[in-house]
Parts: sequence; C-alpha cells; structure tokens
Amino acid sequence: MIARRIAAAGALALAATASVPALASAAPVQPTRALLTAAEFPSGSSQYTVMHRPAPTAPAGAAGTSCDAARERLGAASAGGRSTEAVAYRDRTYASVELTDRPLLDPIRAVITACTDSEPGAPTTLAVPRDVSRYGAITASTEGGTTLETVAEVRGITIQVLVDASPDGADHATFWELLRAQIAKVERQP
Repeated sequence: MIARRIAAAGALALAATASVPALASAAPVQPTRALLTAAEFPSGSSQYTVMHRPAPTAPAGAAGTSCDAARERLGAASAGGRSTEAVAYRDRTYASVELTDRPLLDPIRAVITACTDSEPGAPTTLAVPRDVSRYGAITASTEGGTTLETVAEVRGITIQVLVDASPDGADHATFWELLRAQIAKVERQP
C-alpha cells in the first residue's frame, strides 16, 4: 500500500516538477522563504521537517507509450529546478507541502491526462473549490481516498500539497487548509 501511495504521489510530483523550460527558473518568489513554517501547519502537527533538493527528472529514452513520453517531457522541463518540502504529522495523518521554483502545471496535467487510463490504481481527479480553481489546481485522490494531492501554480512557482492517512480516509479539512495557507503565503511574498 505504501509503495502504491508513493508511486501515485511520485507520478504526480514528477509531473509537477518537470514541465517548464529552464528559462522559467527565475521565479520572483523564493520557495525556501515562502514555505509554510511549523507554526503555520495545522494545529496539533508535530515532527516538522524541511528538505531542499533538486527537482526530480525522468530518465530519457524510456518513451514507449504516451504516458512515458509525457513523463519524459516533464523530466526535461524540471531539469535544473529546486524543490523545498515541509513535512509534518498530525495523529495518523502525514502532510507534505512542496514548492518548486518554476511553473510545472501544464506538464503535470499532460502526464495525468496521458497516464490516468493506462495505469492501474491511478489517482482519480477531484473537483476543486472555486477559491482555489483560479490557480489551475489539479487535485486527485488515490483509490480508497486514503491520499489527497494537489498541484497549483502561484506567482511562477509550483505548489504541491499531499495529505495521507492510510489506511483511513484522508483528512479533507487539513488538506484544503494547508493548500489555502500555502497559496496565501506565496501571494504575500515580496
């Protein structure tokens, strides 16, 4: 179950981090400064950790299907990018907020479109609340609703939020609270 969750989250994350050319890397917002702090995570969160890393890239030459080709394009678009992620736990809920220094929504959308029908257990796309829809957010849930994940673009960077409560259903309130808080913080950056 964990492997499937990681694979589903990884596919969406890879798609989110690899879709924009290197020219877009000069985003006006610094992800390391715009990331939610421990105090800004939902009340009761613990074990807050921050990680900085290069954006993942897809291996070249593996394009046997339209899904593989979309992933390869996403990997190429994310090359040279940087991601900053904050992770915390609240009870049995794992929560992650990640910022990538370039807009990757379109390549991620292409991966989701190309891969959803071709992979068993692929996440199901969900409706997005009106206040979040203006950021082009793509939101998905894994089979059984144990994991919720979204990708949005704000001020030239990609925001990803993931909430997992396996084996229970994901906490929708925590999920939307994190996304809205992260969007608001990015918008407030100088």
